[in-house]
Amino acid sequence: MHASIFGGFAGVVFDAYGTLFDIDALETHCGAVVDQPRELARLWRMKQIDYAILRTVMDRYADWSQITSDALDFATTALGIDVDPNQRRVLMRGWLELPAFADVPDALTRLAAADLPLVILTNGTRQMLTPLLERSQLAEHFAAVLTSESVQAFKPDPSIYIQVTERLRARINEVLFVTANGFDVAGSKSVGFTVCRVDRRGTPLDQLGLEPDIHVQHLGELADLLLGSEHDA
Repeated sequence: MHASIFGGFAGVVFDAYGTLFDIDALETHCGAVVDQPRELARLWRMKQIDYAILRTVMDRYADWSQITSDALDFATTALGIDVDPNQRRVLMRGWLELPAFADVPDALTRLAAADLPLVILTNGTRQMLTPLLERSQLAEHFAAVLTSESVQAFKPDPSIYIQVTERLRARINEVLFVTANGFDVAGSKSVGFTVCRVDRRGTPLDQLGLEPDIHVQHLGELADLLLGSEHDA
């Protein structure tokens, strides 16, 4: 394994939604159905996260697909939007067609070429992640895709993060966790990972007293930091 300027890692773990795949693309699917696509997409995502956290706290697990469906029902009802079954399928299909951010393919190619094990850790189900990885042609870069299904709990619950160390056979502090989501920064940092925050839009960090170790604007910047100048030549 190539040494990092941060001391070397046993593996790099990536969040999926919002980090590798662009959730804002949901607005396009919403725009095909409703007149207020931004409002629907944002409320839908907010309730999706709310339900995941609530179900984890209450120990009432339902998988990510069900939570996403329930959150859509809430959002459309709250906004007074009537959708027929076909329109609803269009909206739900949006989660299977999210594009990768433009900076993702090249950065992952560079990291994978350096023999650095790459893993995805996501609230999503394997059934929801597989189409995204196939469409984006990113599947070959990852040694594993770990989901909430195996522990039946969602981020930022510690149990979902701990499975990473078992898969990589590494200590917590030997893992670099990469995410764009504030709750995920806090959750991964609280269990002891080295954490990289990807901030593509200049948004403030959640005020939870847990700071990322590395801050980048895109994954190409992270690849530069990890691989060092020997890979730039």
